[in-house]
Amino acid sequence: MNCEQVEELLSAYLDDALAPEDRREVAAHIQTCTNCSALLAEFSRNDALLSHLPRVSPDPALRERIFSSPEFLELTGTFDAGTEVQKEWTAPRLPAKSPRQNPAGRPQLVAIPGGRSTLPTAAVNPRARRSTRQRRSSRRLAVLFVSIAAVLIVAFAITSLLKVNFWPHQTPTAATNGAITPPTGSQQGGPLSAGLRVVYPRQGTLLSALSDGSRQADRLTPATVTVAENWVVSPAQAGSSAGDKLAYIDLQRAFVHVIRSDGQQDTIVGQPLLKADVQPAAVWDTGTGATILNSLAWSQDGSMLAFVADPTGMGQTKLYIYSTETGTAQAVPSGKGSVSHPVWSPDGIRLAFEVTDNGVVSILDYNTQNHGVLTITGGINSGDSVLTLDWSPDLDAPAITWSVGQIGHVHSLWMRRVGVGEMMEPRQLLAGDYVQAIYSRNGHEGMGSWLLVTSIAGRAGNLRRIDVTPGAGFVSLTYGKQVSFAQWSSDGTRVDYLDALSSGVGTLHVVNVMTGVDSLIATGVVNDPAPPAWSADGQELIYSTGTRIGVVNLAANDQTFFLTLKGVASAFIWSATSSHQVVVALSDGNQGIYLVDTRQNTWLQVDKQGASGPFEWTEIP
Repeated sequence: MNCEQVEELLSAYLDDALAPEDRREVAAHIQTCTNCSALLAEFSRNDALLSHLPRVSPDPALRERIFSSPEFLELTGTFDAGTEVQKEWTAPRLPAKSPRQNPAGRPQLVAIPGGRSTLPTAAVNPRARRSTRQRRSSRRLAVLFVSIAAVLIVAFAITSLLKVNFWPHQTPTAATNGAITPPTGSQQGGPLSAGLRVVYPRQGTLLSALSDGSRQADRLTPATVTVAENWVVSPAQAGSSAGDKLAYIDLQRAFVHVIRSDGQQDTIVGQPLLKADVQPAAVWDTGTGATILNSLAWSQDGSMLAFVADPTGMGQTKLYIYSTETGTAQAVPSGKGSVSHPVWSPDGIRLAFEVTDNGVVSILDYNTQNHGVLTITGGINSGDSVLTLDWSPDLDAPAITWSVGQIGHVHSLWMRRVGVGEMMEPRQLLAGDYVQAIYSRNGHEGMGSWLLVTSIAGRAGNLRRIDVTPGAGFVSLTYGKQVSFAQWSSDGTRVDYLDALSSGVGTLHVVNVMTGVDSLIATGVVNDPAPPAWSADGQELIYSTGTRIGVVNLAANDQTFFLTLKGVASAFIWSATSSHQVVVALSDGNQGIYLVDTRQNTWLQVDKQGASGPFEWTEIP
């Protein structure tokens, strides 16, 4: 069977109403056709949603008022008062014809083309014609009013259904003790409502909650899939605050899915991630499985998704690019070896990735416009690996930058320009022995910059910065510190870190990379399970002491306060649009997910269960 034939039979296939031979043919086609498989999943999902819709009927009092009213009885010309019990009527019905409606001897008029009767016009009594027209007009009026009554019933039923589904979400919120009590939410049964939304995982499902907290979270992904942890949101486009597409991997069937932020058009990418006879559960905990699960990467314009797969089952992962415009996935030529860590250039034209062959690591660059592959560097020493791979933010002269070494021992930093101003060989930025190297495209006012934590007698030391610029020297940011968990602010103008970490607790500092000013923010700060997090504008920083949550406003002379919301934080994420709204997940007795207004120090619970993240923002136009 072809797709057109199968699509006609999918509904009967779901209802188990096909002949055995047809059912076998449809089942065989679905196994090999991702489009029909996705359509079947959508049919199944719609059936499930319909099965959960409540059954509604008009209120008996309304039904009685309509069908027993004198106006209704007079219009239908059917019953005198008390002639028939009508309270069992559930829909309007016209009575059977009676002699009063078709008196004996009265000619039966039958319409024919041209509007003439079956009798010559001269033979028809004019009074009879007038009487017939009056009766027909009365019947039309009766039918009209009966139809109106039917419409009223249907409208009432629809209103009742809408009230069941949506009125609970419109309950006004009320502030109590600094908190805002949210309305009760429900499972989504169609496209999610528009607006900015925070998305987070729970037990293999992605949930989506509106940023204004007007309703409880909705399920975003189908109930038939199990979502892997490393799902990704497409980049925000011009005029938007967040992406409108998500990509995730279904752990059960080993396929990549792309879904709109409103929960619609869940599309299965045709390229399988594993060989057909391989059990996915046996792969995910291996190195190959980790490489596949961590490979999803969107291009800047959201039109392409890069991922790796092991289609042969030999542990040799290959690179693929899925186009959302054509719905197809194409293999990227990568030669021998296993591909990992694809990273898009800021302009979305080039794709850098690693290839490991017999323990030797190389970095390649694929150009999506001319389909050329360039070797950036090859033969990284055995025993070392590429710890971080990324791009400079320069669109005119893009450069690839990377760190080499082992975890806890970074040996060197490198960069190489491609395209305009291309370098023939990589250039080393820095060499030595560093505990950590952290890169940000926004670092140092958008120049692209590395943070390095020095090593002193095998322990973490001070913080240095070096930009992705040929000939740039390093800048010392701290002195006499023991830096742990350093990270860039969102705008790349500041760095936060924990000093003198002991038993998971340290002193929180913020360094201004422009002025070099190092500010003490708070003592007794933890990094696990919720590390400090920066607002989108880089002006506010939220952190946890384990039991209390603090917020510091760097734009207001480091003004610090504690939230009225108390508990053990498991995750923070700031709003993509507001510098005063942050999502906080708690995991203790106050377990739940909360939207916090840091300006008013109030909060709104959007989910009664906690989550450890990751949390990402999406937008539904």
